[in-house]
Amino acid sequence: MFLAGIISLIVLPQSLLAISCNFEVDFCEWKQNATDILQWIRDNGSELLKYAPMYDHTLNGKGYYLFIHNLSASLPNHTARLSTILQTATSANQCFSFWYHMYGPSIGTLSLKVQQEGRPEELLWTRTGTNGNQWRWAFHTIPPQNKHFQLIFEASLGAGIGDIAIDDVSVVGGECDTQGLCSFEADSCQYTSPGMLSWNRLIANMSNRPVTDHTTETTEGHFMLADTSAEILQSSHALLVSPVQEPMEASGCFQFWFQMNGDHPGTLNVYVEEETQRKLKKWSMNTGQDQMWNLGSVTIQTAHTWKLMFEAIGGGAPVSHIAIDDVKLDHTECPEIGACDFERDLCSWKNVLNPKLDSMDWDWSNGQTPSSFKGPEVDNTKKDPQGHYMFVDFEALRIDDVAWLLSEHFPPTKGSCLSFYYSTNISEQLMHGVLKVFRYQMDQESVIWEAKGTQSKEWWPINITMESSTVFQIGFGAVKSNKAEVGYVAIDDIMYNRGVNCHGIQTDGAIWDPVHNIQGYRGKLFLHWEDGWC
Repeated sequence: MFLAGIISLIVLPQSLLAISCNFEVDFCEWKQNATDILQWIRDNGSELLKYAPMYDHTLNGKGYYLFIHNLSASLPNHTARLSTILQTATSANQCFSFWYHMYGPSIGTLSLKVQQEGRPEELLWTRTGTNGNQWRWAFHTIPPQNKHFQLIFEASLGAGIGDIAIDDVSVVGGECDTQGLCSFEADSCQYTSPGMLSWNRLIANMSNRPVTDHTTETTEGHFMLADTSAEILQSSHALLVSPVQEPMEASGCFQFWFQMNGDHPGTLNVYVEEETQRKLKKWSMNTGQDQMWNLGSVTIQTAHTWKLMFEAIGGGAPVSHIAIDDVKLDHTECPEIGACDFERDLCSWKNVLNPKLDSMDWDWSNGQTPSSFKGPEVDNTKKDPQGHYMFVDFEALRIDDVAWLLSEHFPPTKGSCLSFYYSTNISEQLMHGVLKVFRYQMDQESVIWEAKGTQSKEWWPINITMESSTVFQIGFGAVKSNKAEVGYVAIDDIMYNRGVNCHGIQTDGAIWDPVHNIQGYRGKLFLHWEDGWC
């Protein structure tokens, strides 16, 4: 892929070559939209601009990048656009890539678009909310354009407490590699649905669909859906097939969020098909979960190229559906239910985007990487400045601001042990429940534990036995109730011991868990699938 890109680079149009830019000297051939109130700023981590990234990607130091920053609290929802000069028509695929930095407790959205002359803009790529204190790589194939066109970065800052930045923009000839993460917001990411009965990329503004998508938690967000209603998919099936993936000789993890609505929504099967045409069923579910988005995961290990296949089978209900969102392939083993050490990412935990529930986000960082927001100097996992954790910097919050971090859905339990570590440097006299652990079910929050009266930069272990008669989520809430509350709260190394309470007593026994397709026994988790090759 790399070699093909280098060969094609020789024949790229001169205007496309001019798009590539590391912003060390100037904006290259990228232009501001003069009518925008917000503007892109070229900076190198100067301390004059609050919340600007403190390091670039090119030099990993005081090199330059472009970022937007809300200099006025009265402009929270405006956008800043950055466009290429007009490009000549192309006859082949081009791989466009860039590095982005989206960090802070309240930021908006970064999008990449393309617009041909005389046609509406087309969304190619988008991300919303904090992605942690790290430069991340993004890429997208620009298909052949039969007219002059422009590429456009568009960013909105929300409340503007944080930054959105880009660096090291590049374009080479040829198609990009397969995306490892797909939210279906811009397109189907080369997932295809062969046959007469198909999966469709939809939004949640009609009947027999999820109330919201999983990614954006709005009615405008996209997902893939198979209508399993009796008159559509009675005793039939619909397939959704991933693009071809590279071999994974070491164990990898394919995660996805799914929703199955209706009394008898049918069956969702997940297969891995190797290049040899052998097909292995790795995961199966046939229980409705109302309007909840639930997490599924499949372990991948193969020496061959492979595809993943979602199969939706009708269950005979008059009205029902099966939906998929936020698919992700990681080159690491699948984590246990509810567990996360935050070294790579947030695992199955998620910042809440619904403004009715909270107003700020938890952030992901470590003690070594330069940051505008302050957290612990070391993590708990590694006891090292390079180790990662989740934190909230209270100096960046306003009075009554709330930040929620929510788990996946857990099945009912008579007693399961939640354990984690927390750290705070907020003074004792101001500690009035700034960190809370709560159970969230049926749109209700029940506080289980609060951090009070502790001032220490050490990591403190906490064990809480969770009980619930219905499906529930666990939440960590950070709340600022006093202007003088400054400092941070942080959490690390979350574990959830299903069916065993914090005294080591088994409570639930060996109970089939239809949500996670697992069986809990003595606190351990066993994946269940059919191992027969088809």
